[in-house]
Amino acid sequence: MSAHPHPTSEESGSIWKILNVIIAIVVGGFTLFWAITFLIGAKAETSGWNKVEAVTETAPAAEAAAPAATETPAAAPAATPGTAPAPAAPATAEATAPALTPAPEAAQIALKVDVANPLAYDIKEFSVKSGQAVKLTFNNVHPAVPQPHNVVIGVSGSKDKLLALAMQMATSPDGMAKGYIPESPDILFHTKLLQPGQSETIEFTAPAAGDYPYMCTFPGHGIIMNGIMRVE
Repeated sequence: MSAHPHPTSEESGSIWKILNVIIAIVVGGFTLFWAITFLIGAKAETSGWNKVEAVTETAPAAEAAAPAATETPAAAPAATPGTAPAPAAPATAEATAPALTPAPEAAQIALKVDVANPLAYDIKEFSVKSGQAVKLTFNNVHPAVPQPHNVVIGVSGSKDKLLALAMQMATSPDGMAKGYIPESPDILFHTKLLQPGQSETIEFTAPAAGDYPYMCTFPGHGIIMNGIMRVE
């Protein structure tokens, strides 16, 4: 067997010295690294806090510098061109309504048999206004010569025609029953045939202006017993 040489004590001491130096260098490097890292982190943290404080201080200043908002009243809308102005308030009815003309009072006409002539009316003419209400009363009373009579009012210019028709009824068997009043469109208003002592009132509205004949249509009476209603 070959013999192996053993290291001397001087060689062993040199090796350990070298190992200790290496360990010291490694530990020192780690320590230095951590120290540098700590310093850098502390500096960065300090800078961050300074920035936060600066922002915090700047924000109130900005709020203080901003002017308070003033509420401005809304302006009235401008009139649109072409828009019609609001209509004026209507005038009162009393100011605008035309004055109403009062209707004329009803005309009161009273006819009777003429005392001097029992075949005539006591009134030969009377006047009313167009559109006026008329109340005509015929009183068939005569103290000496009582006879039947009536009052028939015809259109203008119809007297002769109506008297001719009345004369034709003298021979008609129903002439007396009809009151000797002809059936004619020319007759406007009439009383019935009144016996002596009777009276009757008829009411009508006066027609258009003109002269309207009235007469007794008992056969033969109307030649004298007639008159004119003048409408104004």
